[in-house]
Amino acid sequence: MSLDQFITNMLNIESEQIQELLTFCQSDGSMIIKIRLVHAHCACPYYNGQAHIHGYYPRKLTHSTFINRACTILYLQRRYRCNTCQSTFNEPNPFTCSHEGITHETKLNVLQDLKHPEITYTLAANRNHISKAMALRIFDRHVQIARKPLPEILSLDEHYLPDSDYDSLYCCLLMDFDTSVIIDVLPDRKKSYLFYYLSHIKHETYSDETHTSELDRIKYVSIDMSESFRSVFQSYCPKAIICADSFHVLQHLTKDFNAVRLKCRRETADPVLAYLLIKFRFVLNHNVALDNKASIIDG
Repeated sequence: MSLDQFITNMLNIESEQIQELLTFCQSDGSMIIKIRLVHAHCACPYYNGQAHIHGYYPRKLTHSTFINRACTILYLQRRYRCNTCQSTFNEPNPFTCSHEGITHETKLNVLQDLKHPEITYTLAANRNHISKAMALRIFDRHVQIARKPLPEILSLDEHYLPDSDYDSLYCCLLMDFDTSVIIDVLPDRKKSYLFYYLSHIKHETYSDETHTSELDRIKYVSIDMSESFRSVFQSYCPKAIICADSFHVLQHLTKDFNAVRLKCRRETADPVLAYLLIKFRFVLNHNVALDNKASIIDG
């Protein structure tokens, strides 16, 4: 099989559709494929009218067929304009979508890699010569994981995701308080999205016979003292007891106690008391014994 035949099979395209095909090998071992398709008479997707070539624009696509070397496709894509409505559109092609920088096969290779539990997003990204954020985006767009049944004791918390492809940088974790098993991961922590999510569960699981939904299974909701979490679950789980989880309670108590301790430290003129106020922090954090022998007090 010649290199040109291999490339046409790789891109799922017939040789008769190709007007220009050039390959270059870089000094670092990477490969560049330059391709332009044969001009085809395309009809307007909106009015089905005739269209003419409006121009060309180059696209740079990542293609991960070669695991041991990076492969970049330089695709000179035609842009058409409808003679009737004057709208513009791209010429169709079998190897990528209109506004993506990767080929279909790259996405398939990433999804194949992520089938294996030992393959992380970072490893899948490196194997396919894309970023970790792109690997996450491919997985989120093409894989739908059903949530687990809601438990009797539901725990909520937020998690910061700097590489998120969603509008919010914080996701919302739903967990079983007893087992610490993740029930679902929501792409947003906003009140509006939580209302939408719970209303969908209620509508999907509501029984006309019992007049109940899966939300009625929840007896306790553990939250991080967020008012938005509280108001949402008071609306959809009115019988559930809403409580603050111990971690955030202790976090708030420690923060407030330290504020009082530092205020007393600044206002006291007694060096022994100042020393104890400084060292008392270590009693909270490390459970060490106090000795009441004041040494040199730093200002």
